[in-house]
Amino acid sequence: MGEHDVQGQRPSRVRYLVLAVFCSLAFMHYLDRLCMMRAQNDVVRDLGLNQLTAADEAELQARGLANDDKARKKMEDARGTKRMSWIFNIFTIGYLLFEIPGGWLGDRWGSRKVLLRIIIWWSVFIALTAWVDLPVRWFISQPAPWILVAVVSLARFLYGAGAAGAFPNIARVLGQWFPFRDRGFAQGFIWMSARMGGAFAPFLFGLLMLLTGWRIAFSLLGVGGTIWAILFYRWFRNRPEEKAGVNAAEIAYIRAGAPEVDGDGHANVPWRRLLMSPNLWALYICHAAICFSGYFFLTFIPKFLEQRFDVALSKSEIMTGLPLLIGGCSCLAGGRISDFLIRRTGSKRWGRSLVGFAAMSLAGVTILLATQATSVWAAAAMLCVVAGFQDLAVPIYWSLPADLNRKCAGTIGGAMNMAGGVGAVLGPYLVGELEPLYGWNFIFVMFAAVYALAALCWLRIDASESLEIPPSAGMNAKTE
Repeated sequence: MGEHDVQGQRPSRVRYLVLAVFCSLAFMHYLDRLCMMRAQNDVVRDLGLNQLTAADEAELQARGLANDDKARKKMEDARGTKRMSWIFNIFTIGYLLFEIPGGWLGDRWGSRKVLLRIIIWWSVFIALTAWVDLPVRWFISQPAPWILVAVVSLARFLYGAGAAGAFPNIARVLGQWFPFRDRGFAQGFIWMSARMGGAFAPFLFGLLMLLTGWRIAFSLLGVGGTIWAILFYRWFRNRPEEKAGVNAAEIAYIRAGAPEVDGDGHANVPWRRLLMSPNLWALYICHAAICFSGYFFLTFIPKFLEQRFDVALSKSEIMTGLPLLIGGCSCLAGGRISDFLIRRTGSKRWGRSLVGFAAMSLAGVTILLATQATSVWAAAAMLCVVAGFQDLAVPIYWSLPADLNRKCAGTIGGAMNMAGGVGAVLGPYLVGELEPLYGWNFIFVMFAAVYALAALCWLRIDASESLEIPPSAGMNAKTE
């Protein structure tokens, strides 16, 4: 059913304004998440996180390199990288642990209230990240690096816990505001905006750091997020039926072909299906796999360029951001391709899954080719291609929660992103542990194998396998 008149009305277009608002949220979310990637060298330097341990000093002494500045610098870099990997990972642990609760609360209370809490919480703790070492220094004049890692990690954990549920709630909102055939298009714009936030984060946050220092820059992000949250809460409504300016024709267009949803909150979540469905397990494994490999672009790509090609972080901002910029364009293309295939073939399953399978397969092949790059710009170009193929599938992932159960899209999206968080923790952790031992080529081969696993999982994922609870199920639905 296309857009058409309802009793002489042309559909209003408030849904596109809602989409624009949530695109700005996705941009801000990734800008805030990736600022630590840009600031990592400053954080390591100012907090002394590259300080060698007694075991490190003993190893240098045993190898006769105690006075070798080059060897010492290499070991300091490795120690700083390992400590930063913990700080990166602790954010992801907090994020994955609270993904299901964050999504479920959106299903229970409505996304408007939950997103207000999410954005204010994350804004407070991203600001505090820059200052948590100062109370420690009040009591301990020269705190050991592990103490500083612990307090920064605590702030990052709470930031991650607060930010959890943002994208599951966005998926839920788009399920309410867009029909099935347009959700890939809408999610394409959301994830293009998210990737743009990541792409511009090195430059924008680098500029803030240049003007104010990294501590003030973190604080400014927190203030900006808090203001955004308050304005959003005053303007947004969970469902088009509740929003002034949405006419009957737009509501009819959005609801065409979809079961009626009786309100916004208090969903009966089919917990047994979420835990036992092979379809959802394929989705969970697939999302864990893409996050395992894809988080390289959100964490260690500047370190790769620095170690492999001797490019300083302050000089790699464009090369760091380009893969995410290309990925953003691919997100938009992937959503449109999927919606086109659904309209053209009439198959909800293959309209979603073929895009995901092709995207993961091509990403795996191209990251293997990236191991052969001999110059920094060749490597950056190959990584842009990898990101471009990988991100074709991202809007498809995030269309699936609403495709499978619009009423419980927040909970399903939270479960999917929690699985993704497992991959996102393991990926950076293994990079930090294995790269010093085996080098970057080994890391890229490992990523290629994981992309291959994701491609296989896409052959099982079926967007037409609805998890909606039939209205006739009555009280039995509450026991699932």
